[in-house]
Amino acid sequence: MAVNKSKTIDCLEENLNGKKKLKRAWQDEDDTNSNKEQRKLLKQKYIGIVGKPKWAKITADQSQKVFLDDEDLDLLKYSGNLARAKKGVNLAKGLIGIKKLHNLNLSTSSCGKIVKSVEFHPTSSLALIAGISGRASIVQVDGFKNEKLQSIKFQKFAIDCAHFTVDGKQFIAGSRTQRNFYCYDLMEGRSMFVPVHHNIGQTRMDNFCMSPDGKLIASCGKFGEIHLFTAKSKEWITTLKMNGAVNALTFTNDGKRMYSFGENGEIYEWDMNSRTCIKKFMDDGCLQGTSLALSNDNQYLAAGSSSGVVNLYKLPCDVNPKPDKTILNLVTTVSKLSFNKSSDILAMVSNQKNDAIKLLHVPSKTVFSNFPTTSDNIGKINCVDFSPNGGFLGLANNKSEALLYRLTHFENY
Repeated sequence: MAVNKSKTIDCLEENLNGKKKLKRAWQDEDDTNSNKEQRKLLKQKYIGIVGKPKWAKITADQSQKVFLDDEDLDLLKYSGNLARAKKGVNLAKGLIGIKKLHNLNLSTSSCGKIVKSVEFHPTSSLALIAGISGRASIVQVDGFKNEKLQSIKFQKFAIDCAHFTVDGKQFIAGSRTQRNFYCYDLMEGRSMFVPVHHNIGQTRMDNFCMSPDGKLIASCGKFGEIHLFTAKSKEWITTLKMNGAVNALTFTNDGKRMYSFGENGEIYEWDMNSRTCIKKFMDDGCLQGTSLALSNDNQYLAAGSSSGVVNLYKLPCDVNPKPDKTILNLVTTVSKLSFNKSSDILAMVSNQKNDAIKLLHVPSKTVFSNFPTTSDNIGKINCVDFSPNGGFLGLANNKSEALLYRLTHFENY
């Protein structure tokens, strides 16, 4: 099923003058030329601000210099004592060095009252913010200006989930009210409507993830179905089936294995080459599974449940594994789990209670005691993400905010 590019007219984009331009429901020669010119201007704007080499691919040396230029020194000065971690020094337990910065959506409030997604770009210092207003924004992450680079409006499409592709050249937006989804090309400044064929059964795109090898999009469907699409062409490949409703998915860092978690508390492990279930086990003490996360080093699997319990399993798991650690700091449904890239912090979130977030120091299996504080006023959190090298933490809440924090132990973006 190919991407339907003709429906790009359903999308409103902000032009370079800041005015909104509604694309027509037809297209003639003049429109084509005008659209090409607009995309060219948008592309030039991106390259002018971010730089083409930096946008397409950041080198290891560049990554190490993210906080070493003049702008970053300003950020350090503005943010107070943000001393960079010494190389080889492990993250200490107990207290975490964390500093609240200006909101990621400081320069835009267009995502609506409820922000559902926040995600950092995999290679450049950018962030994606999206919400139920149907608008997604790309901002430059610096901690005090967070300048908006682009804002895209998807007509009659409340965004519940949005992710960058692994190469960072596109992002995918999905909704709980729609079976179809959108793909936006960052370099071309163009959106593509992706129809999901009715033959694959009832589904929606409010809960999906990208495989780290850049090959697949996996979506939680209805009735225990897991739909797989190619990340390149967005075509449906196949559907996997587990018992009960599927609520969470996560991949190993090489994309060769996928874990799924459902309403009956059973965790499935899938071989992505054969597309078969190779193992399944019950999450210890679980009534209903709600969230999953796998550490980047593939050593730990975190499973969150409707009771607020998070179980941490050491991989590989036995047939009937016992948790390496059970975390009881949340008292309502665990809606999101996320490890940072170095696998030494696990963020645990519930969207059913204000300020319901805890950060776990993974090596010691203890929770950092100084975050959040009673004065943080975070609200109900819908999404959590760490920047690629752990320097930033982003939170999306129900108060029109995409919050940004600096984790001072980590030197780089």
